[in-house]
Amino acid sequence: MRNEKGITLLELMLTLTILLAIVWVLPLLMSAAIQNSGADFQQEEARLFFHLFSKEVREATQIVRSKESIELTKKDGAIVKYERYGSSIRRRVNNTGHEIVLQEIREFTVEISGRRVMIEVDLNNGKKEKQVSFQMS
Repeated sequence: MRNEKGITLLELMLTLTILLAIVWVLPLLMSAAIQNSGADFQQEEARLFFHLFSKEVREATQIVRSKESIELTKKDGAIVKYERYGSSIRRRVNNTGHEIVLQEIREFTVEISGRRVMIEVDLNNGKKEKQVSFQMS
């Protein structure tokens, strides 16, 4: 009987080849995953912005639009203003504060028709996001 407790040179070379292939492919996969998550992050940020904006539109008693901003008057009299600020959209309450609610935008459009408010945002990644909300108060 032969002693088969050790590994042969062929087994060692095969193991080393597989290990090197994994080490070579892993950074490529990680790079692709990171690039895709950046685009997903911007769309997720846009969804969160639209969710917050829709909630405030529903609760608003009065809505006034200007060129690149919209003012929502709440029941307690506070005026919430969404406006373009460089390549971002910021939220201000009673003309104080500076809360960036959406970053890296190209264009910000608001249309009001009765109780219907449509907001469209052109993101830097080339995608356009649109949301229609209705005032309930």
